[in-house]
Amino acid sequence: MKVCIMGMGYIGFPTACLLANAGHHVVGVDVNTAIINSLHEGQLHIVNEEGLAALAQKVFSDGSLTVCDQPSRADAFIIAVPTPFKHSNDNIRERIFRPEASYQADLGYVISATRAIAPFVQPGNLVILESTVPPGTTEEVVVGTLREEGVDTSQLLVAHAPERVLPGNLLAELVQNDRVIGGLTPAAGEAAAALYRSFVRGCISITDAKTAELVKLMENTYRDVNIALANEFALVCEHLKVNAWEAMSLANRHPRVQFLRPGPGVGGHCIAVDPYFVVEAAPTLTDLIQTARRINRRMPLHVVKLLHELEGNQPVQRVAILGASYKADVGDDRESPSLEIAQLLESEGIEVKVHDPFIARYNLPLEDMLRGAEALLLLTDHAVYASLDPNWVRELVSRPLLVDARGVVSLDNWCAAGFQVKILGCGQQLVMV
Repeated sequence: MKVCIMGMGYIGFPTACLLANAGHHVVGVDVNTAIINSLHEGQLHIVNEEGLAALAQKVFSDGSLTVCDQPSRADAFIIAVPTPFKHSNDNIRERIFRPEASYQADLGYVISATRAIAPFVQPGNLVILESTVPPGTTEEVVVGTLREEGVDTSQLLVAHAPERVLPGNLLAELVQNDRVIGGLTPAAGEAAAALYRSFVRGCISITDAKTAELVKLMENTYRDVNIALANEFALVCEHLKVNAWEAMSLANRHPRVQFLRPGPGVGGHCIAVDPYFVVEAAPTLTDLIQTARRINRRMPLHVVKLLHELEGNQPVQRVAILGASYKADVGDDRESPSLEIAQLLESEGIEVKVHDPFIARYNLPLEDMLRGAEALLLLTDHAVYASLDPNWVRELVSRPLLVDARGVVSLDNWCAAGFQVKILGCGQQLVMV
């Protein structure tokens, strides 16, 4: 088949490579000309994904994948564009305290991509929405937009096929994970499933489009609620002067209990966003989901509170943040709580420097970032931070204060180096004895 994929981001580009490798002729489209130009020059915009560079080189070399900024006629169209949220308040503290009232799904990219393919779709074509969306979007927005553009949608096969992958392991999970395909008609579901079976090895389940849309939201909302529970217990443990990391590790030894890890907040384009789509669809029926969102949204404020407790009567003026990515060992800062914490500190007049080895704009020499810092905030559990030599760090900073929001440092080593340490979820300030 000839497949046109709208959106060359974290999902669209790897999917394009896999479909091309499976024998299809794929055209990848993105309105970001910088991405298209870099791909034409052999430079990938997605890094630290095992096997992706080699696969991309293969499918570009044999001509099975081409990229451009305009769609063309195809047998199947896949829309894999971002679905961020739009908020009604630019004040970060207001957004944190009233998240359910501030956020709505921004379907602008979906609508634009749908309008772009409208002149090229023909009777019998398959149109698949991969973007994570509120329930009903495939039928109401995609089909509705095509109709507005004069397309006879009764002659199309339209389906929703949400991705279920984790950055850092994209290719493996796109191939091995089970998929849920939701067709607006049974024929559309079968046609979409047939296309994905050309490279997916996991089980493919076929349902209706609205169910498939909700399933994706349920999966990420489940994780958000679980993280909120872990974060709430971290706060309880601080109050009770219990080590949350130890307590949760012991609780997880129960065969039917599995806490996720607490942290400075929830980031990424899925878990931090998708619950709002459910709330938007049923605002009076989602008390638990809204509560979980409030807990997780307020964790950046709590990290700032831990810093102020640590500084005591001598307020810090310069802070170094370790980690901009929302997740360990990947270069993805979308909705990252690290950047929110930086913004909160800057709003207090504190000078903030952010380091991250996986994101180019933050990948400055670590030594320069640490020199003269009065406090360190470890906000992303990159392996490079867990293995830092605290004695080397102590020689660079002007004041040995550390807030560890990920529970990854060796306390004995850092305290022995002279640091005062606060750990999220631990109710005692740890100092060198």
